[in-house]
Amino acid sequence: MRVSLKRIAVMTTALFFLRFGPAFCEEGGQGGTLDGIEALIELLKEKGVISGQEAEDLIDRSRQAVQRDAEQAEKSKQELKEEVHEGLIEDLQEGVAQEVQRAARETVPEWTQRITWGGDLRLRYEGNFFDCDNALLLDPANPTEIMNTQTGRNRFRYRVRFGLHADVNEQVLLGLRLATGNIEDPVSTNQTLGDFLQNDSIALEQAYLRWKPRSPVSLWGGRFPNPWFHTDLLWDPDLNFEGAALQLRVPFGDRLKGFLTGGAFPLQEVEFSKKDKWLFGGQGGLEWNPVQGLSAKIGVAYYDFTNSVGRVNDPLRPGETDWTAPAHQQKGNTLMDIDPSAGIKTAYASDFNELDVLLKVDLSVWEPVHVVFEADYVKNLGFDKQEVAERTGNPDIKDRTNGFQMGLTVGHPRVRTRGTWKTFFFYRYLEADAVMDAFTESDFHLGGTNAKGWILGGEVGLMKNLWLSSRWLSSNEICGPPLAIDVFQFDLRAGF
Repeated sequence: MRVSLKRIAVMTTALFFLRFGPAFCEEGGQGGTLDGIEALIELLKEKGVISGQEAEDLIDRSRQAVQRDAEQAEKSKQELKEEVHEGLIEDLQEGVAQEVQRAARETVPEWTQRITWGGDLRLRYEGNFFDCDNALLLDPANPTEIMNTQTGRNRFRYRVRFGLHADVNEQVLLGLRLATGNIEDPVSTNQTLGDFLQNDSIALEQAYLRWKPRSPVSLWGGRFPNPWFHTDLLWDPDLNFEGAALQLRVPFGDRLKGFLTGGAFPLQEVEFSKKDKWLFGGQGGLEWNPVQGLSAKIGVAYYDFTNSVGRVNDPLRPGETDWTAPAHQQKGNTLMDIDPSAGIKTAYASDFNELDVLLKVDLSVWEPVHVVFEADYVKNLGFDKQEVAERTGNPDIKDRTNGFQMGLTVGHPRVRTRGTWKTFFFYRYLEADAVMDAFTESDFHLGGTNAKGWILGGEVGLMKNLWLSSRWLSSNEICGPPLAIDVFQFDLRAGF
């Protein structure tokens, strides 16, 4: 029993060396460790504790253990080297990238980093459908020609816009934009295909400076986008304004803000300043966010057109007051003939001082889907029935000076990515002299006033920055000769 216990103790010691002996390789080396273990095993064999076969087995096991640990140590060293190498490579790559960026900043002029480019392309099929019972009417812009009121049209059109915004400094922004379209038509940038493959024209659509001396104040000058809170009841979406405008935003707390906008816009410069035609406007309103997911905006605007009423020429001085005729008009307004001869030259018979009240309510509790209600009412306060009757020679002239539009839009506020969408429905009623017909939307009733009807449409995103849109605009005359016009538009649009 004593021999057995002694043998157990010696064997335990031997196993300890076999298990932990290789851990001392760093101090004694692999050879030194094996020599010590083998000497111990030989001593155990000489003392008769273990047999010769057991001694050989223990020596083999010890050599395998030491070899295995040595291989593991070598593998760990190699992994460490690779990790350090990869770290050095990453540091080197990052350093090179930073150096390249620094060199690029030094090479590229600093001003290029303050410019943002943008643009869009719209391809359109448009169908114009007329009622066969429509009356034959003269074109107000060219009274010697008859308008097309009965023959349907199928047109393929496109629109290109390309522009930039440049930060002149921390307060001043410069804006430029080019666009296709007829340079004499302020309410359309469409280019119709089918001109025998002739090249199309490009016009300077916007060129302005915006100065923001303080965050609530903006001053615009030049030819710039529509500065008003508006719908397309009064102003065509493609219309830009020329002149100067001032915008002011005033917070009344976290949930209520006020805004003011004023502007002066020369419409037609006529050599003598007293004859120049101008548009002066002012608008005030409130933006209210009572709770999360609900916002409302209301605005009241007044637009005063000066020197817009026609004046009949003196027969002894023909052409003297031709400047009172509008440089651009569509159809619908009450007109007068300012040419006392056998010819015809038309001008507006009414003055235009338009009072406009707008409301927009945005419900976004189903974000990102919004439900937006819009309403717009306009009244021409400049219409004087007696004066218009004298100018036109029609004592039975009617006061038709009201207009309104209301509608609902459901969907994503901005359709620019795959899966986004929106749909909308509007009803519009715009009497003959409610607004100046020159600047109304050119698609509904194919432009102008004296029209009522509805607009149904929608948009859907195909992929990033590519989407489809479609509208059906159905309209009829409010009074006068019959004129029913339906317009269908199908667009493929891309932007960047």
